[in-house]
Amino acid sequence: LLAAGLTGVDVRAALCEVDEVFAELAELVSVDIMPGRDDPSNLSLPQMPMHPGLFRRLRGCGGFTSVGNPAQFNLDGLQVLGHSGQPVDDLLRCVRLPSDDKAPLEALCTCLDGLHLAPTAPDTLVSQTFQGADPFIIDDVPHVLFSGGHGRASFRWHRSSDPGPGGTQCICVPAFHRQQAIVLVSLCNPREVTLETFDGVETAAAGDNQTLAGQPVDVPSAQR
Repeated sequence: LLAAGLTGVDVRAALCEVDEVFAELAELVSVDIMPGRDDPSNLSLPQMPMHPGLFRRLRGCGGFTSVGNPAQFNLDGLQVLGHSGQPVDDLLRCVRLPSDDKAPLEALCTCLDGLHLAPTAPDTLVSQTFQGADPFIIDDVPHVLFSGGHGRASFRWHRSSDPGPGGTQCICVPAFHRQQAIVLVSLCNPREVTLETFDGVETAAAGDNQTLAGQPVDVPSAQR
């Protein structure tokens, strides 16, 4: 939500603006807010949800939920898992990938292959200490895996190793100040992705994504 380096009065002003914008949005759709690197939450992963008291108007909206980072949720049978981008950014510091807009997507797909959200934690990515269970292990492969805060939007259908149409839609969501766009995913068929920009251009299933027109995915049973 907040730009890096904000302090004092600027933070309060930014939070007020966020509160106004998302309160209007929450009148139309449900809104979940996840903390990022520079937001008012703990620095180490997993990040705690931002306190609802930061959003005076928004907290009164029935569709508002403050979630942690990473977060996992179910939307009418569609399993969604994602984070604000820190694990992908840190992985890119540690591996050699082409330095282009597709590098974050490659890193995200690599995490899915390894069934681990944050493979560099706690060595180079600050994270909390846990004993016994690793909270970043992907136990149940989601239908949608997303990472936020990137330079450009990109997405790809990661095909399941099992027979059938199952798989995971991997999505890198752009930071809004870097690309003014939103990524829309069909709840009925996660292979159907639309990138809508605010210059009036709408691009469906662009880039690396492979569409399945006429071949819907059975969302409740889609497995990797």
